[in-house]
Amino acid sequence: MRKLLQCCFGVGCFLIIGFLTVDVSATNEDHSWDILIFTQQWPQTVCHQWKKEDRKHNCRMPSTRNLWTIHGIWPTKYNEMGPFFCNSSWTFNVSYIAPIENQLEIFWTNVEIRSDLYDLWRHEWEKHGTCASVLPELSTEILYFRQGLQWLNHYSMSTILANSKILPDSTPTVEDIHTAVVSQLNRNPVIHCTYDSRRQEIFLEEIRICFNKSLELTDCDGVVGKFYPTHTYSGGKIITNCDPSKNILYPSIVPDLMERLPPTRGDFGDSWSRFPLVTIYKIIQFIKWATF
Repeated sequence: MRKLLQCCFGVGCFLIIGFLTVDVSATNEDHSWDILIFTQQWPQTVCHQWKKEDRKHNCRMPSTRNLWTIHGIWPTKYNEMGPFFCNSSWTFNVSYIAPIENQLEIFWTNVEIRSDLYDLWRHEWEKHGTCASVLPELSTEILYFRQGLQWLNHYSMSTILANSKILPDSTPTVEDIHTAVVSQLNRNPVIHCTYDSRRQEIFLEEIRICFNKSLELTDCDGVVGKFYPTHTYSGGKIITNCDPSKNILYPSIVPDLMERLPPTRGDFGDSWSRFPLVTIYKIIQFIKWATF
């Protein structure tokens, strides 16, 4: 087990250094991209993860119950992450989105309460919107955010999952979720889970669908390359970090942290041996947020 942990740690450090190197290069030199990833998030899981980082963290939940909300629109190169922060001088200005601010509060909710109400929108525009702005349809702040609202209206995961009888508090498999999305959109999504290593629980957090530069729905194949595993079953190929052998929690309320079991040495060791790349991926995502 010690050798396994050392190996995972070494691989993790290598990947982290690689990620940071690629991102800096992309930020300074190459702002080209191939595809747009439209990411919807399940607020209950997002809040659970936020509170898990620090029990003092607070959440802002959408006013509409059981609503999938927008995380962002991410211009992406195939088999890479980014580009990011394509124009450092184009900072977020809340006055530009004033006409749609009330809609954004509901459908693009800043679940993680950080510095202010606009923290998520500021982050998404400056990190991703400035790169998406090469398209005329996304060339301004309000066009970027308005496009997200339009896509949510047409491709809401709240509706897509409910149409396949996948409702909050159910425990679908990743194959169930994939089948629900593909059967209605006829395109391959990315399904993202988070893990509670102490209780060996898996939570549904995000579902991502993709669009080409003509803003047409397309498969997400190739958007995450080697950094995401795939699972093949009779319904096709799933791009996911979710364990295909387990049922996934889709909670209707934010899970109570007080119900978590105390950690044990066995739990810690088992979580690393079963999901080492998932753990590394989470470390990378945190460092990317904090670094840029």
